Amino acid sequence: MIALLKLIFVFAGIVILLSRKWNLGLVLLLASVAIGLLFAYPPLEIMRDILLTTVDLLTLRLALAVVLITTLGELLRQTASLKGMVEALQALIPNGRIVIAALPALIGLLPMVGGAMFSAPMVDEVGDRLGVDREHKTFVNYWFRHIWEPVFPLYPSILLAAALLDLTTTQLAGTTWPLTLAAVMGGLFFGLLGLPRHSNTDPPTIPRAQSLRTLVTSIWPIALVITLSLILPVDKRFTLILSLLVTIALMMAVKRIPLRDLGTILRERIPWKTVAVIFGALIFRRVLENSGAVIAVSDALTYLHLPLPAVAFAVPFIVGLLTGLVVAAFSIGFPVILPLIVVNRGTITPEWAAWLMAGGFIGAMLSPAHLCLALTRVYFKAEWGPIYRFLVPSAFLVTATAATVLLLSS
Repeated sequence: MIALLKLIFVFAGIVILLSRKWNLGLVLLLASVAIGLLFAYPPLEIMRDILLTTVDLLTLRLALAVVLITTLGELLRQTASLKGMVEALQALIPNGRIVIAALPALIGLLPMVGGAMFSAPMVDEVGDRLGVDREHKTFVNYWFRHIWEPVFPLYPSILLAAALLDLTTTQLAGTTWPLTLAAVMGGLFFGLLGLPRHSNTDPPTIPRAQSLRTLVTSIWPIALVITLSLILPVDKRFTLILSLLVTIALMMAVKRIPLRDLGTILRERIPWKTVAVIFGALIFRRVLENSGAVIAVSDALTYLHLPLPAVAFAVPFIVGLLTGLVVAAFSIGFPVILPLIVVNRGTITPEWAAWLMAGGFIGAMLSPAHLCLALTRVYFKAEWGPIYRFLVPSAFLVTATAATVLLLSS
């Protein structure tokens, strides 16, 4: 029980520091030191774990992937490919309900900081044409922006989750696809049904053939990354990085982007604080394991005789709810729960992976501290109450889907 209280103390410190806008990577580094000291782990061993994790191939690979993903997103924004994608979609699809959901979903294919704010003006414009209220606009823009997060390999949270669960991103997506399907259905049932199908203004008069060409020329970099990640005959640990490098190089050649623009992106637009989270999360995991904290906490949770599924869902859910960060939910919650599920360093089963992912994802999606939700609500001047009337049942559907997967496997 003392071990559990120690971990709660560290978690409370994490929440306090994050509420004061500290960087999650730095917070996790400090939490690693605190965990080590509280569990009588020698300071020299703590430093050794920090150094070994920092130079570990897995850590460097994940950090590089995040940098490359962000670079590709900035190139797409700079070349107006995202704008062309949206305009083509509006011209191709007459059903306004599909368009208003597809816009943030398309933007969500490429993770970038503040991505919900990028799609918000587009959703606002289509929503005004359909006569949609502010709360509906907020929900649709926020929810559909994140439907890919349980499965899409370009999300840093998926890269981190796969590393923590000792799975490839393809293996992880193969277990969590029902969560994305449930998220789509939740958005459809609780956000889109009841909205008008057709705009009260004339649709764009762009010829269909031209719109198709625009859509293809806008979306090909994203499609190429995904395709190459699946088919390249190289070590699966490096397919994403190689796919991103090839796509970025090809895009710069096709769009004739000068190298100085790439330098500007790397200097000024890469969210290095997000990259730091990768280092902090993996250091936190190593110190938790090597200090004996994980075993002690696992024993304490077992002693309380709480149902294992409840504990496995609640820990990442609470972290996500308190921080509003899916990365935090996974990086803090998973190392605590995994020893309860995976025995003798075995492989986590698909149903448990989906259950843990659902806990962290739903916790972060329901959090008022989630940056995308907070910014979108302010942008549309929406009220919290009606937004949660859409969010809660949608989140419940995703949770119920994960629970069904877990139950059917038992």
